[in-house]
Amino acid sequence: MQVLQLFFYGNPNLAGMALALLGPLLLVLGVIGPGWGWITGGLYAVGYLLGWALTPRATQFELALQNRYTAEEIRDRLAELVEKAKPLLAAEMMQTLQRVQTSVHEVLPALANAGPSFDEGLFTVRETVLRYLPETLSAYAALPPVYRATHVVQNGQTPKQILADQLTLLEQQIRQVVTNVAAADTQALLANGRFLKDKFEQPDFLPPA
Repeated sequence: MQVLQLFFYGNPNLAGMALALLGPLLLVLGVIGPGWGWITGGLYAVGYLLGWALTPRATQFELALQNRYTAEEIRDRLAELVEKAKPLLAAEMMQTLQRVQTSVHEVLPALANAGPSFDEGLFTVRETVLRYLPETLSAYAALPPVYRATHVVQNGQTPKQILADQLTLLEQQIRQVVTNVAAADTQALLANGRFLKDKFEQPDFLPPA
């Protein structure tokens, strides 16, 4: 069922159906006669191929987690991720992602200089930047644009709405990391890490199979 839904909402199929509508129209106008069905099928095929050719390949957000990354490298990776996300996200969602970026910039120096006691906080930020965010955005980018915006997948929400909520939640959690680092609350940082892992380890934009 999922495969059929994604095919239907995909740009190639929509382009094919749009071009195929010319077949019946040309028949009504008397431009074509017998064999109009074959012509319509050919028009669909041409539209499908054009739609496929013009559809941008899903942006690759996946970035392998590597513990050797420094704070500066994490900032660079996040900047790259934010730049790649611009064509994908609505303005409000981009603003949320940029606030996440600001919070990461704010907390990284403190984590990098805090010593082993704050390794868990640095690990949480690194996982967020190098794993949770890229994997979530990759799952979203893999969906056809019309599907993202119109198809209800769970709790009455579309993938676009789900992603907006997840980015907001992520922003709140990163802000909590900033607060917990300032308060030297290592137990709270552990809780932040567990929550983010549970919430973002498996992006969920598709209905159950």
